[in-house]
Amino acid sequence: MTHHSGINAPEEIRLLDGGGALQLLWGNGEISRLASTALRRACRCAHCEAARRRGTDLVDDDVSIRDVAMADLGALQLTFSDGHDRGRFPWSYLYRLDSLCRLDNNAEASP
Repeated sequence: MTHHSGINAPEEIRLLDGGGALQLLWGNGEISRLASTALRRACRCAHCEAARRRGTDLVDDDVSIRDVAMADLGALQLTFSDGHDRGRFPWSYLYRLDSLCRLDNNAEASP
């Protein structure tokens, strides 16, 4: 999946596995499936950014997505089972996260 700076809103947004993953169907036919834990860890709000700088992991491995709403015309607002709802997830960021998560998974699977 390549990065496109002017990515449009997905054609379809679905919660999978009881909120354990978010699926996005993009206009180019690509499908992104993002685990709720990966999304929660990827939050770019000030609180989460500060925790990452401190080396603190605020995310439980069993966190799920409770609600998905439009934050504005170019982003989603996700509410997680731990109550966190501050992060905005722009379309271009969600599109890139799919590639980044795949790279992380491949790196973890490598010997």
